[in-house]
Amino acid sequence: MDEEAMAGTLAGDLDEGVSLLRDLARATDPALRARARQLAASLLIPATRTRGHSRPGGSARIGTLRKNGVDLDIDATIERLVDKNSLTEDDLRWRGWLRPGRCVVIVVDASGSVNGRPLETAVVTAAALAGRLDVGDELAVVAFWSKVLVLRHLGEISPPATVIERLLALRSGDTTDLAGGITAGLAELASGRTARKDVIVITDGMANEGGDPVLAAGSARSCGARLHVLALSGDDDSAFACERLAEAGGGLLARLERPGQAVSAVAAILGES
Repeated sequence: MDEEAMAGTLAGDLDEGVSLLRDLARATDPALRARARQLAASLLIPATRTRGHSRPGGSARIGTLRKNGVDLDIDATIERLVDKNSLTEDDLRWRGWLRPGRCVVIVVDASGSVNGRPLETAVVTAAALAGRLDVGDELAVVAFWSKVLVLRHLGEISPPATVIERLLALRSGDTTDLAGGITAGLAELASGRTARKDVIVITDGMANEGGDPVLAAGSARSCGARLHVLALSGDDDSAFACERLAEAGGGLLARLERPGQAVSAVAAILGES
């Protein structure tokens, strides 16, 4: 596989690039399959990063950052010269907006009714979130169909990018226990260390098994969390179901017709648009 060519495809057409990566990640050849999943993790996060910096909401304040900020923090950078003869790029310190850490749990509908492009959307959503994570942030990912599968726990030590590989390896299931998926996602928040908690459910809103998903979504408020919905279908029944979920969870609703829309939807939901 040509890494530069794949990066160019993602930059030119994110939808097409993700679809190609997903096909390659399920190739019969094990070496090709492993390489595609590895490349997806390294290429998708940069491809989904938005340009520029916007001021975060809440109790954000100006402080010193290790990554690029608004201006170079000269005093903090000079302090890095102690016991050193010269500075490296890693020693640079910046001034920029600091915000409180947050816990984000992605709940992915992996039932048979949303097989294909919806799972590609989930991959891009995970990449967009991983690209926005700061040191104090935590990320968990839960997939569900008639069963629930935790692809990444909130306190997991492995790099968040590994979840992209796991999503690409995911095979969709049969029936849909939406309430079970939401409940599992909220359970992940119990170990969260930060005050801000967001659950992002990627679904068409349709359930044919388990409890009432609206009641499950409503329990987000008692956890001190907001439950947002990325709606995968535009038909009337699906749109209404997704709207009810977001309303019950005290969160926002965004419609996703294709993976390329995930980046702006995530930014809007997390207040970074």
